[in-house]
Amino acid sequence: MKRYNFISAAGATLGALAGAEWYLRQRDHANNRDRWFHEGYDGSHPYNVFHNRSGWELMPGYNVAGIRINQYGFRGDDISKRKDPNVVRIMCLGDSCTFGTAGDESPYPYQLKQCLDTMDLEGDYQTINAGVEGHATINALLRLPRLLTFHPDVLIIYLGWNDMWIGNPKHYPDMRRKTQSYWHYGNGAQTGLRLIDSAKDGLGLDAPPPPIGSFDIDVFIPTNFEFNMERIIRTARKAGVQVVLTTLPTLIPQHNGQPSLLCLEKLHYPAFFAQGDLERIKELHEIYDTSIRQLAMREDVELIDLNAAFSDQDTKGDTYFSNTWLPSVEGNQIIARALADGLYEREIVR
Repeated sequence: MKRYNFISAAGATLGALAGAEWYLRQRDHANNRDRWFHEGYDGSHPYNVFHNRSGWELMPGYNVAGIRINQYGFRGDDISKRKDPNVVRIMCLGDSCTFGTAGDESPYPYQLKQCLDTMDLEGDYQTINAGVEGHATINALLRLPRLLTFHPDVLIIYLGWNDMWIGNPKHYPDMRRKTQSYWHYGNGAQTGLRLIDSAKDGLGLDAPPPPIGSFDIDVFIPTNFEFNMERIIRTARKAGVQVVLTTLPTLIPQHNGQPSLLCLEKLHYPAFFAQGDLERIKELHEIYDTSIRQLAMREDVELIDLNAAFSDQDTKGDTYFSNTWLPSVEGNQIIARALADGLYEREIVR
């Protein structure tokens, strides 16, 4: 009898938690409401906090050590959500490559605005840095409805490195449950789902990363990356936004170039590749770059080849990049100029 009572009580408790979770989700989704939780996602980057829709986002109002987050959770100065009809709003969607390094003038969206201001253009232009460190395409897809409420005219999508680095996950990892769990992240309390996750971690039940050598690159197709990108593109276009894709510039030597010793020291590798396996990481990067090019053709959207802007990087890569994927300030200057020229050549800016 005692065992039956315990099971009944446990079942009732779990049922109540599930019911409350469902109610909170439905209420917030019905009101298109976003929640930033105070619990940090990443202890080394205190401006990254849990978010009910996309997993984690930037803490609105944060301003420490050259990292300024505005009132809407975008990196940079405060903006008006209502768009000036006489201004073309360019939103840059991405990961750490878009977010940038320390120093508010370092990210390429800021530098893109500076480039546009120096050009003899008829219109006025505004750039919004919608980059979040660590975001993959699944995060971008989940946060896209909120981003579209800012009514961008142009959406530049510079994504792929985090999908690449974690083996093209379907959900990054277990994203759909964790991103929207109020009990899990609401107040940092040791509640039901948090205890379940702690138990799973302790028992090693979560799927580990693919072991070294298990990733068969010869037959790999980034299907989940492409699926998410297609949905992002189509959702944005349905809202009347012009989409621009970019290839993924990198420290990885191109055109059979030989990296410097400093480049080799800066290169990082996915967990499923052996450290120093330069050929396989070059192949993986090319797969994603090819996928982006094919997406642009298939979805009939513009593509700006940022790799082409770094044609001399085999000798200067250690200046342009901080690691495999992250551009330095100098690298962001090249990216910004390539984007400004590319937008002008395609008559997206005039």
